[in-house]
Amino acid sequence: MSMSLWPKKTQRKDIKLYPSKGYDHEIDLRQQFIDLIEGTEDAPQRGHWILLRRMDTRQRCSCWKGDSSKYDEPDAECTICEGEGWLYAEELHNVRRRVVTPATGMGGMEAQTEFAIMGVSYVVYYFKFYVRPTEKDSIIEVDNDTEGKPERPFVRRNVYNITFSEPFRDQNGRIEYWRCAVKKEELRYGGTRD
Repeated sequence: MSMSLWPKKTQRKDIKLYPSKGYDHEIDLRQQFIDLIEGTEDAPQRGHWILLRRMDTRQRCSCWKGDSSKYDEPDAECTICEGEGWLYAEELHNVRRRVVTPATGMGGMEAQTEFAIMGVSYVVYYFKFYVRPTEKDSIIEVDNDTEGKPERPFVRRNVYNITFSEPFRDQNGRIEYWRCAVKKEELRYGGTRD
Protein backbone atom coordinates (compact mmCIF):
# COMPACT_ATOMS: atom_id res chain seq x y z
CA MET A 1 0.00 0.00 0.00
CA SER A 2 1.32 3.42 -0.83
CA MET A 3 0.52 6.82 0.54
CA SER A 4 0.18 9.97 -1.52
CA LEU A 5 2.84 12.56 -0.79
CA TRP A 6 0.44 15.29 -1.92
CA PRO A 7 -2.97 14.46 -0.47
CA LYS A 8 -5.97 16.27 -1.84
CA LYS A 9 -7.01 19.33 0.13
CA THR A 10 -10.46 17.91 0.63
CA GLN A 11 -9.12 15.10 2.80
CA ARG A 12 -9.09 16.11 6.47
CA LYS A 13 -7.84 12.89 8.02
CA ASP A 14 -4.64 12.35 6.07
CA ILE A 15 -2.18 9.72 7.15
CA LYS A 16 0.89 11.47 8.58
CA LEU A 17 4.40 10.14 8.11
CA TYR A 18 5.46 11.29 11.58
CA PRO A 19 3.29 11.92 14.60
CA SER A 20 3.11 15.51 15.81
CA LYS A 21 3.75 14.27 19.34
CA GLY A 22 5.95 11.41 20.51
CA TYR A 23 4.50 8.12 21.56
CA ASP A 24 4.03 7.48 25.27
CA HIS A 25 6.65 4.73 25.33
CA GLU A 26 9.37 6.89 23.71
CA ILE A 27 12.07 8.55 25.77
CA ASP A 28 12.66 12.29 25.77
CA LEU A 29 16.13 12.26 24.24
CA ARG A 30 16.88 15.85 25.24
CA GLN A 31 16.09 15.15 28.91
CA GLN A 32 17.97 11.85 28.84
CA PHE A 33 21.04 13.65 27.50
CA ILE A 34 20.84 16.33 30.21
CA ASP A 35 20.45 13.62 32.88
CA LEU A 36 23.49 11.80 31.49
CA ILE A 37 25.70 14.89 31.61
CA GLU A 38 24.49 16.46 34.87
CA GLY A 39 23.55 13.29 36.72
CA THR A 40 20.40 12.53 38.71
CA GLU A 41 19.63 11.32 42.21
CA ASP A 42 20.11 7.74 40.98
CA ALA A 43 22.96 8.19 38.48
CA PRO A 44 26.29 10.03 38.71
CA GLN A 45 27.35 12.95 36.53
CA ARG A 46 28.92 11.70 33.29
CA GLY A 47 29.92 15.07 31.85
CA HIS A 48 32.83 17.36 32.57
CA TRP A 49 33.35 21.11 32.35
CA ILE A 50 35.12 22.87 29.49
CA LEU A 51 35.48 26.42 28.23
CA LEU A 52 33.97 27.18 24.83
CA ARG A 53 35.88 30.03 23.22
CA ARG A 54 33.52 31.85 20.87
CA MET A 55 35.35 33.90 18.28
CA ASP A 56 33.92 37.24 17.22
CA THR A 57 35.17 37.26 13.64
CA ARG A 58 33.63 40.65 13.02
CA GLN A 59 36.47 42.42 14.81
CA ARG A 60 40.21 41.85 14.72
CA CYS A 61 42.36 42.35 17.80
CA SER A 62 44.53 45.45 17.92
CA CYS A 63 47.63 43.21 17.73
CA TRP A 64 46.81 42.13 14.15
CA LYS A 65 49.78 42.72 11.85
CA GLY A 66 47.87 43.21 8.65
CA ASP A 67 49.21 45.92 6.37
CA SER A 68 52.17 46.89 8.56
CA SER A 69 53.89 43.51 8.31
CA LYS A 70 55.09 41.07 5.71
CA TYR A 71 52.90 38.39 7.31
CA ASP A 72 49.17 38.62 7.82
CA GLU A 73 49.05 37.31 11.41
CA PRO A 74 48.36 38.24 15.03
CA ASP A 75 50.96 38.76 17.74
CA ALA A 76 51.48 35.37 19.42
CA GLU A 77 52.29 37.08 22.75
CA CYS A 78 49.17 39.29 22.84
CA THR A 79 47.54 39.39 26.28
CA ILE A 80 44.15 40.42 24.85
CA CYS A 81 43.51 37.68 22.27
CA GLU A 82 46.22 35.17 23.30
CA GLY A 83 47.45 34.99 19.71
CA GLU A 84 44.05 34.23 18.17
CA GLY A 85 43.82 37.48 16.20
CA TRP A 86 40.11 37.89 16.98
CA LEU A 87 38.23 39.13 19.99
CA TYR A 88 36.44 36.33 21.81
CA ALA A 89 34.27 35.41 24.77
CA GLU A 90 34.56 32.23 26.83
CA GLU A 91 31.62 30.25 28.18
CA LEU A 92 31.62 27.44 30.72
CA HIS A 93 29.75 24.30 29.58
CA ASN A 94 29.18 20.79 30.90
CA VAL A 95 29.79 18.34 28.01
CA ARG A 96 30.39 14.71 27.15
CA ARG A 97 33.55 13.75 25.26
CA ARG A 98 34.55 10.69 23.22
CA VAL A 99 37.78 9.85 21.38
CA VAL A 100 37.01 8.34 17.98
CA THR A 101 40.52 7.43 16.74
CA PRO A 102 43.16 5.16 18.22
CA ALA A 103 46.15 6.48 20.13
CA THR A 104 49.32 7.63 18.41
CA GLY A 105 51.29 4.68 17.08
CA MET A 106 48.31 2.79 15.68
CA GLY A 107 48.41 2.13 11.95
CA GLY A 108 47.02 4.73 9.58
CA MET A 109 46.74 7.51 12.15
CA GLU A 110 50.13 9.12 11.64
CA ALA A 111 51.60 11.43 9.05
CA GLN A 112 55.32 11.96 8.37
CA THR A 113 56.45 15.59 8.39
CA GLU A 114 59.92 17.02 7.83
CA PHE A 115 60.77 17.09 11.52
CA ALA A 116 58.60 14.48 13.25
CA ILE A 117 55.84 11.91 13.01
CA MET A 118 52.57 13.67 13.66
CA GLY A 119 49.56 11.90 15.13
CA VAL A 120 46.14 13.47 14.58
CA SER A 121 43.59 12.40 17.16
CA TYR A 122 39.92 13.11 16.58
CA VAL A 123 37.60 13.75 19.47
CA VAL A 124 33.83 14.29 19.51
CA TYR A 125 32.19 16.59 22.05
CA TYR A 126 28.46 16.54 22.80
CA PHE A 127 26.79 19.78 23.92
CA LYS A 128 23.31 20.56 25.23
CA PHE A 129 20.66 21.64 22.74
CA TYR A 130 20.93 25.40 23.31
CA VAL A 131 24.72 25.87 22.93
CA ARG A 132 25.04 26.11 19.11
CA PRO A 133 28.83 25.81 18.70
CA THR A 134 30.35 26.72 15.31
CA GLU A 135 33.47 25.83 13.34
CA LYS A 136 34.99 29.19 14.35
CA ASP A 137 34.99 28.24 18.04
CA SER A 138 37.53 26.35 20.15
CA ILE A 139 37.21 24.05 23.14
CA ILE A 140 39.57 24.41 26.08
CA GLU A 141 39.82 21.55 28.56
CA VAL A 142 39.96 22.68 32.19
CA ASP A 143 40.67 20.72 35.34
CA ASN A 144 37.67 19.45 37.31
CA ASP A 145 37.72 18.68 41.04
CA THR A 146 36.65 15.39 42.64
CA GLU A 147 33.02 16.56 42.84
CA GLY A 148 32.89 17.26 39.09
CA LYS A 149 33.06 21.06 39.37
CA PRO A 150 35.62 23.17 37.47
CA GLU A 151 38.60 24.27 39.56
CA ARG A 152 38.78 28.03 40.14
CA PRO A 153 40.76 29.82 38.87
CA PHE A 154 40.54 27.75 35.70
CA VAL A 155 43.49 25.47 35.01
CA ARG A 156 43.59 25.33 31.21
CA ARG A 157 44.92 22.20 29.55
CA ASN A 158 44.37 21.26 25.92
CA VAL A 159 42.90 23.41 23.15
CA TYR A 160 40.85 21.76 20.40
CA ASN A 161 39.65 23.44 17.22
CA ILE A 162 36.13 22.57 16.11
CA THR A 163 36.24 21.19 12.57
CA PHE A 164 32.60 20.15 12.25
CA SER A 165 29.49 21.05 14.23
CA GLU A 166 26.01 19.67 13.70
CA PRO A 167 22.76 19.47 15.63
CA PHE A 168 21.16 16.09 16.29
CA ARG A 169 17.47 16.53 15.52
CA ASP A 170 14.61 14.28 16.46
CA GLN A 171 10.85 14.58 15.98
CA ASN A 172 9.62 17.70 14.21
CA GLY A 173 13.21 18.89 13.85
CA ARG A 174 13.69 19.65 17.55
CA ILE A 175 17.39 19.85 18.43
CA GLU A 176 18.20 17.26 21.09
CA TYR A 177 21.95 17.93 21.37
CA TRP A 178 24.96 19.23 19.39
CA ARG A 179 27.82 17.07 18.19
CA CYS A 180 31.22 18.62 17.42
CA ALA A 181 34.22 16.92 15.85
CA VAL A 182 37.47 18.50 16.96
CA LYS A 183 41.13 17.81 16.37
CA LYS A 184 44.40 18.50 18.05
CA GLU A 185 47.73 17.80 16.43
CA GLU A 186 50.38 16.18 18.58
CA LEU A 187 54.02 15.78 17.66
CA ARG A 188 55.64 12.59 18.90
CA TYR A 189 59.19 14.08 18.93
CA GLY A 190 58.39 17.46 20.35
CA GLY A 191 55.73 19.34 22.19
CA THR A 192 52.05 19.75 21.59
CA ARG A 193 50.78 22.09 18.91
CA ASP A 194 47.91 24.15 20.28
